[in-house]
Amino acid sequence: MDLKIESRNVGMTPRWKSEIETRMEELQTEHHHITHGRVTLSKNPHHKKGNDNAEALIVLTLPPRHTLTARKEGKTFEEAIRAAFKAITTEIQKFREKPQSAKPTKEMELSLSE
Repeated sequence: MDLKIESRNVGMTPRWKSEIETRMEELQTEHHHITHGRVTLSKNPHHKKGNDNAEALIVLTLPPRHTLTARKEGKTFEEAIRAAFKAITTEIQKFREKPQSAKPTKEMELSLSE
């Protein structure tokens, strides 16, 4: 799996990076076939929602071309990371439980766009 970890408006700490790498390894072990993962931690200094200005965004790519996303906010980055990984795990489980006929295929996408 190709993994990219980045941060915006905040310095990435080794602890956060290590936690993200560990959790991504666990996801890959439990849910094979994750081809790409991107995790972005960001802090908005002008956030108007109060103290919840730490945000974690997880974007995963599964074959053939499915993208799953989870974005969570928290008071700390640790909270945001945990919440985002819990949400992306739920998204993967929902995706896996869908009947194959309900999953859009390339042909279905093309016919819908015509």
